[in-house]
Amino acid sequence: MGASGNRGSPIMSGELQSRFYRPLRLPTVLVGDSHLGGISTTLTSYESLHQYGYDIPALLLFDNKSQNHQFLEQYLSKTVEKTRPMVHVLPSPPEKLADPRADAEQLQEYYKQTEDYFTDVVQRLEKAHHERLDRLESLAETARTSIWWPFTQHQTVKDVTVIDSAYGDIMTTYVEDKKDKKEWKWKEMFDGCASWWTQGLGHGSPALTQAAAYAAGRYGHVMFPECAHEPAVQLTETLLDTVGQGWASRVFFSDNGSTAIEVALKMALKASQDRYLNLGEATGRVEVIGVDGGYHGDTIGAMNACSPNVYNAQVTWYKSHGHWFSPPTVLFKDSKFQITIPTEMTNSKEPMKVTIDNLSEVFTKPSEKDPRLEIYRSHIRETLTRLTRDEKRSFGALLMEPVLMGAGGMVWVDPAFQRCLVEEVRAFKGFGTEISPAKNSHLPVKNNWKGLPIVFDEVFTGCWRLGRKSAADMLQVNPDIAAYAKLLTGGLVTLATTLTTDSVFNNFLSETKTDALLHGHSYTAHPIGCAVANTSLQTYRQMESHGDADQARQDWGALAHSDLGVWSLWDHKVVDRISRMEMVEGVVPLGSVLAIQMRETNGPSGYASLLSQEVQRQLRDKGHEDSNTEVAIFGRPLGNVVYVIASQVSTREQLAKVENTLLRSLEGKL
Repeated sequence: MGASGNRGSPIMSGELQSRFYRPLRLPTVLVGDSHLGGISTTLTSYESLHQYGYDIPALLLFDNKSQNHQFLEQYLSKTVEKTRPMVHVLPSPPEKLADPRADAEQLQEYYKQTEDYFTDVVQRLEKAHHERLDRLESLAETARTSIWWPFTQHQTVKDVTVIDSAYGDIMTTYVEDKKDKKEWKWKEMFDGCASWWTQGLGHGSPALTQAAAYAAGRYGHVMFPECAHEPAVQLTETLLDTVGQGWASRVFFSDNGSTAIEVALKMALKASQDRYLNLGEATGRVEVIGVDGGYHGDTIGAMNACSPNVYNAQVTWYKSHGHWFSPPTVLFKDSKFQITIPTEMTNSKEPMKVTIDNLSEVFTKPSEKDPRLEIYRSHIRETLTRLTRDEKRSFGALLMEPVLMGAGGMVWVDPAFQRCLVEEVRAFKGFGTEISPAKNSHLPVKNNWKGLPIVFDEVFTGCWRLGRKSAADMLQVNPDIAAYAKLLTGGLVTLATTLTTDSVFNNFLSETKTDALLHGHSYTAHPIGCAVANTSLQTYRQMESHGDADQARQDWGALAHSDLGVWSLWDHKVVDRISRMEMVEGVVPLGSVLAIQMRETNGPSGYASLLSQEVQRQLRDKGHEDSNTEVAIFGRPLGNVVYVIASQVSTREQLAKVENTLLRSLEGKL
């Protein structure tokens, strides 16, 4: 590329060349500007390309009076050696002659004189290329012997996937050829797990890259307590105007989803302790109410707020601090949405089944004649009474993942049940004796919590993951506290937030420092994360207002974007076809998520199942090589659940390739 304009010049479609060629990420030779003022354009080009992920092994310049190469060599010598380009200085071409024949002859002579220069450049480029491949080939073994991977049984790892780069939905990997172990090859793979559910605007997003670079250049990182910087304030305003609209008034910043839940629990438990007299005195602890199968993160406090599961089974400090309702669940099976109500709610030997035809109807508030409502309400009331009156247990919060429980196995909970649970907890009068007067009762509040603070864990479901700005919006229920992460930053950097109301916030107000929420970390509200998150949320909202998903809405029978309809990015006919497969228990098609619950016939069930692991292996290997119709899929096993998650910018063309690969695997053709 040339420094004087090529990288920033548009192609016929209007896309800038630097962005158009980025998916290829080919090693780039930058031709610098050797004229007066050329240092500026050359460095601007170099830094721009480098920022967008290009490797620039060589910088070519002509030798002339400006001597730009001398400054550039000195300047670039201060950069990290592995990313430093080699600066090659070539003799300047001769001045153009008026006589075309004479001009051609002198150019021919010039080419002969500079042949050795170009030969040297090519040889050095070839050497740099082989060194790059050698580094890539060594990564797998170095990682295997030095890194401790999360959620990985190292003893069973067969292949290490070396990821050279990623752009959009595609990761470019460098893998060992299974037929010839001495050879390595490039392989494109669709990021089917959205890099652990983080990808919203695609890998290498230019908009997010620019936001991060600007914030890094303007701030780096700065102190946050009792301070304000523009990215944090802007993000706060955006959060309160999107996922927090109509209920939240305060935003607390942290670093990841698990920490955001720890913060939420501290908020909720303090609020309850300040409202109810001697809360927890009878049993010596204050617990939470939740939904069985929910998972809220890997830190000890968040783990203790979950029912016993495979994740906390080996944690010595784990101790169950709550009661968890077994939820009614939803699956799309045999072209119908089927709700399964557990036997403990109906006092029958077999689970009760309810069938619904339309996806949006699953989320529509049922009429009072719907038998589910009385079943749910009665069960919840009886349980709450037994727990508090008979067992003398104290509770400080209702904590749950709204709509879809991710790590627990992509469990889709009946929205009607979660609505009833919130309503009954807010209406229940048996949680304790209220202290009078209430703490800080003189302060005005808009949304005073009732019963118990309602905490929504939207780390996975929030920020348009399921097609709407939040799962709370889908339930048409406002929480008192909610945690957001993952899609919050579009998939670029770690950041989390916990939103709440003034009613909760006011419990921490006093003239004493120790009454404050004593929680934080070194990089609280780091400007880079805040700037990136603000760009992400603004982009999601803009995409929604522009009707980017109207085709998907229409496919699933949802109306215009302003309607409360629910939809899926995944093709309705494909999902229907999968739902009718014998080995499939059911499908969850919500927003960008497509989860397939496989029927286990032999071996362990749930998270311990190896079913999805085998399917994921097939999807990664992908025997069919027609890149026009299929694509290899990089996914993560989740017990007996095979899931694929798109980004919010995935195209229908790209998703069709994923669907074709998935169908061939499930139908035994891979």
